[in-house]
Amino acid sequence: MRFLIIDDDADYRRLLRYHLEVEWPDAAIDEWQPSSAGSPEELDVAALDLILLGHPISHGADLALLRRLRRRDRCPPIVLFAANGDEFLTVEALKAGAVDYFPKDRVRHRRLIDVVRSWLVTARLDPTGSMLVDPKALNGARKRRLIAKLYSGDLSSVYLAESEDGAERVALKVLRDVPDAGGGRLFDRFLQEYEVIARVRHPNVVRIFDLGVADDHAYIAMEYLGSGSLAERVATGLAPKTAIDYARQIGSALAAIHDAGILHRDLKPANIMFREEGSLALIDFGLAKQMRLHAAITGTGQIFGTPYYMSPEQGHAEPTDERSDLYSLGCILYEMLTGERPFTASSPMGVIYRHAHAPRPRLGRPLTYLQPILDRTLAVERLERYQSASELLAALARVA
Repeated sequence: MRFLIIDDDADYRRLLRYHLEVEWPDAAIDEWQPSSAGSPEELDVAALDLILLGHPISHGADLALLRRLRRRDRCPPIVLFAANGDEFLTVEALKAGAVDYFPKDRVRHRRLIDVVRSWLVTARLDPTGSMLVDPKALNGARKRRLIAKLYSGDLSSVYLAESEDGAERVALKVLRDVPDAGGGRLFDRFLQEYEVIARVRHPNVVRIFDLGVADDHAYIAMEYLGSGSLAERVATGLAPKTAIDYARQIGSALAAIHDAGILHRDLKPANIMFREEGSLALIDFGLAKQMRLHAAITGTGQIFGTPYYMSPEQGHAEPTDERSDLYSLGCILYEMLTGERPFTASSPMGVIYRHAHAPRPRLGRPLTYLQPILDRTLAVERLERYQSASELLAALARVA
């Protein structure tokens, strides 16, 4: 990997270099000091994986340098580090083409490394222009250019893409149909995912823009949520007020999808993402099913989901319903409040066993007023839980 650090302050360049070298000792890290160097046009940006840009600097205190770099052919993602920054500068930086933003005096190592890792350009689909699919397969949608790979699995990948004019950014989830690896069924589930989410219009559910199909692959163009996931925020526990607010947003989203006849079935902090203005949205309905859909697509008796947040019935491959999603939300609520998962074990099957048989987790004294809500959401028997998301939302509203 190759990084470029641009800043007039040599000490700050060394600080950023240190953060990168701790994580990637073999990376090539170049530095550029605008006040004494030449024109930025001399920089070979196409050979870089990521640029770390200080602000203000001598060549572009008003973000001019950022805009000039972004106009360069094959410019990599740029992360901006600003002195005396504020929310207005953040907005302007993102509009000018930065992919993320840090106040210089508030850089934390793990957060920085997570951001850098997520924006590294690890793959492009083709070297001639990185258009994802043949324009004829876009069903009239605008062409989009890949910027970075955000996630890669065995049969699907997620990319950050932008329109040709750079005015719109979206997340593109791509599935390649591989029949000899179960691709046919996964292809059906992938298309079902689009149909399921596209019916729902709710501020806490990710927005779907269009679907493209071409030869042996399909893609979903969806809203890009650029402020990280809930998984990044729960490690040390959240303030009770914040945790309740997040739980109410998640519960509101569940109410909307349940009303549409949909179960999420894989609710976890990593599938809850944040927008720049702070609201959250549920993503990744790859395991979602329409309650009235025949079991031929998802298969009978198969366990889908993440064990740490899985209801007892789902862990034992029994039929699931809305109350199963509410159980997962209860697991998330406990983790938001305490920074710990409610049930852990040395193996996935051990976690599944504890969901069904271990004593329900207890909250510490300052949080005991939330214990009744937690007890009902995490009840082993479904009849003892909240029977709908609306019922849970009413309880959360009372304690809020």
